[in-house]
Amino acid sequence: MKHSFIRLSATTCVLTLLAAPLSTHAQVVRDENTCFKRVASDMVKIHDEWRSRLFGSRKDKDGTIIALTGGEVDEVRQGIFEMKGRMTSEFIEPIMESYRVYRCRTLAVCEIAARSFDVDGGDIDVKLLGCAERTVERYGECYFAGEAETTGGSGRQQDAATNTLQRCQQLADETLAGERAVLRLAVAYDAGYRSLLQLAGMVDWMLEGFPTETVKAISNMVNMLGKLHQIPCFIGQCDNPDTDSLTP
Repeated sequence: MKHSFIRLSATTCVLTLLAAPLSTHAQVVRDENTCFKRVASDMVKIHDEWRSRLFGSRKDKDGTIIALTGGEVDEVRQGIFEMKGRMTSEFIEPIMESYRVYRCRTLAVCEIAARSFDVDGGDIDVKLLGCAERTVERYGECYFAGEAETTGGSGRQQDAATNTLQRCQQLADETLAGERAVLRLAVAYDAGYRSLLQLAGMVDWMLEGFPTETVKAISNMVNMLGKLHQIPCFIGQCDNPDTDSLTP
């Protein structure tokens, strides 16, 4: 009987310990900081993918796909600036289109957060000016209405939503401004580098090919002058000279 009680007590303790983390994990923490972490996390993923499309991504020794400028992405790809045998002016169109998509997805994060404050879960259609319409899932971490009903602090939750949205918009604006500066620097560097390569190629051609062509032209001219005596003469100046007054 005593042993049965010990086994029952041990089983009860184990079940209690296993059940406690599950119930805690199932409960979604919803506050300003948690919501903003989700917003920032999505912006980081979008930023890393954008950088991989510009500069490329590779697999490291562990098999993780890393963008060449840092951050993990979902696939290996060749960056726009990695293309060889092209002029920088040919990259303007794909770069602008890539930045447009990056801007739309970054601004959409704040839109998703704003439409998650009052509704818990579910999909929404996000359509921003100049952007394609996308169907995405709401952020469960940003649902503040339910917390306000249980705690009775609707005003506090409204302030949290307002602050989160302001922080999100500020983060988006600062990120986009920084990436535009990086993009200008990258385009300027790429244009200068490719122009230098073209100039170096032209100089190599002049040093290797131009002397050969010049010597060839001079050689042909000498050969032509050497054959002038073979041309028949039909004018008076070509008559044989008078040598009667000359003594041997």
